[in-house]
Amino acid sequence: MKRSSLNKYVHKGRVTGFTLLEVILAIGLTSLLLAAIYAALDLYWKYTTLGHRQVEQAQIARAVFQKISHDLHCVTYRLETAEAETEGTGSADSETEEAETVEIQVTSTDDAYTSGNIGVYGDSQSLVLHTSRPARQPLLLSSNSGATTAPSVRSDLLSVSYFLAVAGAGGLQGAAGDQFRNTSGGGEDVQGVARLEGDRLSMSMADQAADLEQMASQSELLAPEISSLQFQYFDGTDWLELWDSTEYGTVPQAIKVTIAFRSDLQQTALESVNEKINGYNNTYSMVIALPLALPAVLQTTEQ
Repeated sequence: MKRSSLNKYVHKGRVTGFTLLEVILAIGLTSLLLAAIYAALDLYWKYTTLGHRQVEQAQIARAVFQKISHDLHCVTYRLETAEAETEGTGSADSETEEAETVEIQVTSTDDAYTSGNIGVYGDSQSLVLHTSRPARQPLLLSSNSGATTAPSVRSDLLSVSYFLAVAGAGGLQGAAGDQFRNTSGGGEDVQGVARLEGDRLSMSMADQAADLEQMASQSELLAPEISSLQFQYFDGTDWLELWDSTEYGTVPQAIKVTIAFRSDLQQTALESVNEKINGYNNTYSMVIALPLALPAVLQTTEQ
């Protein structure tokens, strides 16, 4: 009886629990599991954010391309044939020699707003279009105190320009860039893609008076997210960096527009990895054809 009671007492007094090694192993495994879950969630959040960003950039690029395409389809140009007929009296040898020595003097985009210039004028950074688009006039006339006021009538001959607004640069790009930077208060030099539209006569007068402030005040900022803009012109055989409708005698067959969006520093590393895996690119381009274009009359020496 005494021995059994002693064994019973010893069994009741024993305390069960985890050893120190078991506690350390449990904490380590839990930390590893939480770290793996956090890394997976962080990667999922980054790729989801990058996917949303790609969709937003694609929508912005589509809207900009649609705007440029709409203006390009309204371009007007009148081919001058009188000078070509008077100059066709020379011999074939003299014509070939003159064709070899012809150097095309491309009109600067800052001087392409004059009323005598029509068609397409541009370089790799800016584009000037002379369009004909009748404006929509209101059907009803508003009355104030019984008096009828006539609506403002706008000319259908417009001058449209696309360029990259850069603060501190020269010409119209710099004037518009300074204006947009003062309005937004941003510290970056590149403000985005800007569009200028105005009556051809008023734009010609402002260009002749070198009133860049007035022209910059009429421009609007289309996409501040874009940091790069490039134009290329197709004459039927090659892609050119410059175009002048007066010298070439026509509008280009097509215009290739390439834009690039600004990148955040936090997303740069992820974008580089995604570019290698999924082929992601921060640049968008579109080729816009001009259906009424004719083959170019003059060609450069290299062509």
